[in-house]
Order: sequence, then structure tokens, then C-alpha cells
Amino acid sequence: MEIITKEEFTALGNYHADNCISIYIPTHSSGIAVNERYDQIVFKNNLQKAKVELTGKGLDSRQVESILTPGFELLKNEEFWNFQSEGLAVFLADGYFKVYQLPLPVKEELLVNSSFLLNQLLPVMERRHRFYILVLSKQDCKFYEADQFEMKKLEVEGLPYGMDDVVPFELKEKRQTHRRAGAAAGERAVVGANFHGHGSGLSDEDEYLVQYLKEVDQTLWTEVLHNQHVPLVIAAVDYEIGLYKQITNYKHISEVALQGNYQHEERHSLYLKIRDKMATYFREYCNKALKNFYDNTTTRLSFTTPEDIIPAAFYAQVSDLFVEKGQHIWGTFDEKDNKLVIHQQKQENDECLINKAIFKTIINGGEVHLLDREKMPTQSPLAAFLRFAI
Repeated sequence: MEIITKEEFTALGNYHADNCISIYIPTHSSGIAVNERYDQIVFKNNLQKAKVELTGKGLDSRQVESILTPGFELLKNEEFWNFQSEGLAVFLADGYFKVYQLPLPVKEELLVNSSFLLNQLLPVMERRHRFYILVLSKQDCKFYEADQFEMKKLEVEGLPYGMDDVVPFELKEKRQTHRRAGAAAGERAVVGANFHGHGSGLSDEDEYLVQYLKEVDQTLWTEVLHNQHVPLVIAAVDYEIGLYKQITNYKHISEVALQGNYQHEERHSLYLKIRDKMATYFREYCNKALKNFYDNTTTRLSFTTPEDIIPAAFYAQVSDLFVEKGQHIWGTFDEKDNKLVIHQQKQENDECLINKAIFKTIINGGEVHLLDREKMPTQSPLAAFLRFAI
């Protein structure tokens, strides 16, 4: 699984050659698709299509083989194909070969051009929205760090494994026996009537639970959370969530929670359930950018026409670029002479100008937001909020 760094993205975007091949395919990590080698078949089909296209451009067999051999070698790597994520991006040129396993699905796509197609790498280029996950039960306690792409378990020194790690079983038995013995003859022992000086009226079990949760909270606060400001999602039964919220030192407990016992939930399954619930949090930055766009529709800061937006991206004027998923605008842009040519259909020597606008926006410090058509602020496949009026 790969997260693309800005340096890697920049290197890909700056690479130019006569024949740059970009291949994107969705992949599978388990099931019949792996057993039947479905991903390998799809990848092979794309290599064959690229071969036909290269041959059609006049390359001889030796040149075609030089470009595509690394791809066909990858096809034979059974171990690689047995351990896929959700998407695969492969970039080939003569003497150039890069592979990225992506943590989210991609649309199958092949392009042979003078530069690589980067659009579908954008989701793993977006800023990472970190959050924490605390999985609580009386028998277990796990702590994770996550974002919109992955979740990893953190080993926190001193974190209790469960209630028994805080209140040993022998002590519980001793305390319960002591209380039973302390009841006067003929009287029924009132469980929890004395909360060791607290006067809370809690049962022993609830007292132990509170003690356990306090130690969990104090440990997490001391070791991790004291200088953090990101959401903490709790996965636990409802009353444990409520108790934890009452005692915690941390001020950023998420309103999102998983209610139930997730002690034995498989990690990836747990992550997918929480990721779905955190979708609003992931969209927060994009929503703020969209608000800026809408608030400035009457100014010279919000643009909706490719003819304005593409040059602005090249000249580092775009703060936020909104791109409709899966769209292309074909043509050329001469940055030196500020000359833009757009074609309805791809012509020889054309480049995807959306791809170029994305690349220029990112390397110039702007943000790019990939949106479904219904979320776009305009009917155009491009919209932009500028740094300054032009």
C-alpha cells in the first residue's frame, strides 16, 4: 500500500518522453478474483492494448519490447499479485518503470502520451486526516492511529489489557468476601453501598470499570494525547462510551462512535466501519474550500471556465482546484506564450490539460479536490478558487 509523496508526484509529473504509458486497474486482496488471477488478466490486457498502440505509432518490435518488458515481468510475479490492495497504478517508458499499490479503488484506464496520467493518484496525495480509535471492553483495550487510507495499532506503554489488569481477580474476590462478612446478621449486603469513601452508590463492578477507564485515559493522556488535537473515536458498548466521556482528560472525543463489543472484530473490518462513519470529517477541508468558492462567485477569485483556470494553474494562481472525476480536456498550452488550444477530441500531440492543471496546482502549493459530478460547483469539469484576483 502506497501513499504518494509530493516529491514522487513531482518526479512523475516532470517526466516526459515520446511514449509514457499509464495503466490503472482496480485490484483485489482476496476471494475468487485472486484465485482466478483476474487482476493479472486485466493488467495483461492493458499491456497488450499498449503494445498495439505503440506499434500503431510506428515503433518497431525492439522499441516496444524495451518499454513493455518490465510490465510483462511484473505479470509473472505471483507473490506480487497475491498481495494486492484496492488499486494499482503502473507507469512505463523507455528506461522508466514505477508501480504503486493504492489503498482505494481506481477506474481502469490506459493512456499512451508524452507524460504520465496522474489524476487517479490524487486521493492518496490529499492531506491525511489523522484520528485515533480506542476499542474498549472489560476484557480488552486496543488503541489505533488511522486516516482515510489506513489504520495501524499503537503499542502504548502501560495501557491496561482489560479490567483484570487494573483490579486483579484475587483483589476483587477479597473485597467481595470482606463486604459479605461485614453485613450484620440477618441483613442483606447492599452491593456498592460504600464506594471506598466516594459515596457514589456504584456497584463493585461499576467501581472497577471506572477505575479501569481512568487508568486507560490517564495512560493515553500521558503517553500520546496530551499534545494532540485530532478526533478520538471510541468503539465500545454504549454505557462504557458514556462513562469514558465523563472521565476523560481529552477534549476531542468524536461524536462518531461504534456502539457494541468489538473486542474480537477483525482489524480491517473494524477500520472500514469507522472509515465510513468518518466520511464527513474527511470532507471537512474540501467543504471549507467549496464555501470559499461559493462566497466569492461574484468576485474575480472564483472561476468556472477551463480557458481561465488552466493558465491560472500554470502560473501558480490557483489556491483550490475542483476536478470532476474521470474527465479529460485535450489540447496544448504554451506556457511561454500563454497560448491555450482545446480540442473536443484527442489529437496527435495533445495532452490532458486537466492532468497538467492538477500537477501545476500541487507543485505550486495549491490543493486539488476530486469530486463526483453532482458535487462540482459548476457544470464544467474544472472550477477554481484563486489566491488573488486576476
